[in-house]
Amino acid sequence: MAKQDSFAENCPGGWMNRLCRAALIAVLFLAGGCVTSELYKAHEYTETLDAVMVSADEQWMVVLTPDHHYVFPLPEAVRKTFSAEFHEQVGARFDGFQVNALQGVSGQYRLYLKNASEVDRAAALAAGYYAEGNLLIFEESIAGTRYPANGLRVDETMQAQALNQRSQISVEESLRPHLLGLRTLVTPLAVMADGLLVIFSVPLVVVIGTDIAINGAGPIFKN
Repeated sequence: MAKQDSFAENCPGGWMNRLCRAALIAVLFLAGGCVTSELYKAHEYTETLDAVMVSADEQWMVVLTPDHHYVFPLPEAVRKTFSAEFHEQVGARFDGFQVNALQGVSGQYRLYLKNASEVDRAAALAAGYYAEGNLLIFEESIAGTRYPANGLRVDETMQAQALNQRSQISVEESLRPHLLGLRTLVTPLAVMADGLLVIFSVPLVVVIGTDIAINGAGPIFKN
């Protein structure tokens, strides 16, 4: 403000005064543009995977990290893999997530099966997997919503054992002026009185990432 006042004081009256005001507006516009461009820059960060869970009704898949819950409609390929006999041998990973101004998140996931038997290989190929060397792979894009975790973590609420390997997910967040207000989204996950983790009141089951799932059995997928 001191520079603006000095600029105005040094301007003479009449048309020169109008010219000075126009110049001042231009300077402020350019300065504001610099601030706005900073707001529109993408912000990159890394999340540590706590676990991946699916709802008992097989409608939702949730990727849990210490800071966020990424909620996606359950992909059909994942649903089909559940019912396959080879599902316990399947590994999974998530590639870079991109979050937009409305907290929408998109990314890719990959399911892979290594050194499969002839029977499992045939079943995986029939389910839509493709062969790449000694791997059978299924990968596709997913889209959903990001919510703040608000301190709710799977390893605390369900006493699940820690991950054998801590997987990382890269995230690119598009910053927008109205993004700050949307950070107050409330996660659809909740902890029941008995410690059960639910989404939209439907129980969640661990599928990858932890050694022990909530029902005492091993995870459906391996990490």
